[in-house]
Amino acid sequence: MTKFSLWLAAGSNNVLPAGDPYAHHLFMRCLFHAKHDKSIKFEVKTTNVNKKSQEFKETGLRRMPGICADDEESGETQTFETEDEILDFLEFLEPKRGDDEEAENATCDLFRQFARYVKDVEHKDTCLNTELLRLDKYLSEHGTRFLLSDDVAHLDCLVLTRLHSIRIAAKALKNYEFPSDLTYLWDYLKSGYDLEMFRLSCPSDQEIILHWTELKDTPNLSAKERAKLVRDEPIYSFSVV
Repeated sequence: MTKFSLWLAAGSNNVLPAGDPYAHHLFMRCLFHAKHDKSIKFEVKTTNVNKKSQEFKETGLRRMPGICADDEESGETQTFETEDEILDFLEFLEPKRGDDEEAENATCDLFRQFARYVKDVEHKDTCLNTELLRLDKYLSEHGTRFLLSDDVAHLDCLVLTRLHSIRIAAKALKNYEFPSDLTYLWDYLKSGYDLEMFRLSCPSDQEIILHWTELKDTPNLSAKERAKLVRDEPIYSFSVV
């Protein structure tokens, strides 16, 4: 049995996870592995990044996201907190990663182009649109629900969570929406939204927006706007055009 805890930064209510797409990716990846291997048991724990709980301090982790895993042989607890350490740990879990080089090439620049756009490094949406079109074209040529087949794979956990984060943040901060004519892209998003593992791991729209506005060089919210996001009932945009 593989048993571990995934520690994530708490969001504005100090209970549910914050809106970091990387944290969403890790949470979904853990659910993905647990679905395929019933011997994997994990729990998700959160704590306030500015006032860490005593339980978190006792793990030995210094930051979040982080993983604490029980070593069955030694009986000791191992910690993983850098991105490389965490992803290496997940790569040892079943199922093993398939050949996703072509799909990775089709999606590798999407997140970077959005970051450039939302931070006004790129003032126009041209490069972001190019990457979305590139993904739409890849999906149209392969004719599958997900990137590699009709079943969700490792890479989908990364791309779907990033794509959703982009969608929510772009609309809120740049009044940008994915082009409606990218039908394969929208079908892909719908397939992701239909997954229980995606929905269970997904932060609210408000948390996603708060995450992006707290990053350097991104649009800021007024105190009134931020308070409204924190106060409102959580919204989860799982509908498609």
